[in-house]
Amino acid sequence: MEFDAEVPYGHGKAMFRIMKENPGIYCASLLNFDGDEMHGPPMEITLIRGIRGWTGSESDDVLINVLGNLIETHLIKQYSKQGSKK
Repeated sequence: MEFDAEVPYGHGKAMFRIMKENPGIYCASLLNFDGDEMHGPPMEITLIRGIRGWTGSESDDVLINVLGNLIETHLIKQYSKQGSKK
């Protein structure tokens, strides 16, 4: 699984490519950021789906949860497409 996701970050927008590494573990790699580079997002973030939510390799809980929610939305869309093909 791989997809691109745009998220607000500071006074700009960040585009990440999200890739599945293992079950429940994803990597988000920064593709582009149109805001202040001095206050930009990290280049790579590891996201881990836990029982109570998302954790990650960065301390920015808002960014971790936004990316985690986008992963969940993408997975739901992917599974619903597979289900409609049957």
